[in-house]
Amino acid sequence: MSKTAATTTFSEFLRAPNDVLGVLEDAGEVVLTRRSAPSLRLTQESTSREELTTLGVVGQLFAASLDESALDRVATRLSVALPWIALLPKAVHAEFVAEFQDTARACISVGRFERLSILLHAWEATAQAYADPRLLADGSNLEYLETPELVTAPERSKA
Repeated sequence: MSKTAATTTFSEFLRAPNDVLGVLEDAGEVVLTRRSAPSLRLTQESTSREELTTLGVVGQLFAASLDESALDRVATRLSVALPWIALLPKAVHAEFVAEFQDTARACISVGRFERLSILLHAWEATAQAYADPRLLADGSNLEYLETPELVTAPERSKA
C-alpha cells in the first residue's frame, strides 16, 4: 500500500515540530506549505536515498537498452512529454537523446538534477530557434559564430 504525503503549514512545523515529525513517521512524507514561497517536502533520508538508487537503476537500464537505431524512436516517444522535440530536425534527435541520457545518468549518480534541467531548457531554446519561420526546417540557413559575441538581453534593449 502506498502512502500519501500529508500536508501542513510551515508555521505549524515551527510551532509543533514533534507533531509534524509524528505525521512524517505515519505518512512517510510531509509537504510544508508556505505563504510566499514554494512548498517544502520532508522525507526520511533513507527514503530519498532509495529513490535515487532506484532512479539510478532505471537510468542504467535505459542506457543499456539503447543502440543507435533506438535513439530516434526514443526521441519520438519523448515528444509526447516534451512536444517541442518535434521542432528539432530529425538529424539531431539522436544527439538530444544521447546527451539527455548521459546527463541524466551523471545527475543520478550525484543526486543533483540542476544540470539536467539546464540541458532540457537549452534544447527547448534550440527548438524555439528552429521554430522561427525565417529558418529552413533543417536549420541549414543558420549562421554559426566562430567566436562568442556578447549581446544585450532583449528586455534591456527596449527603449
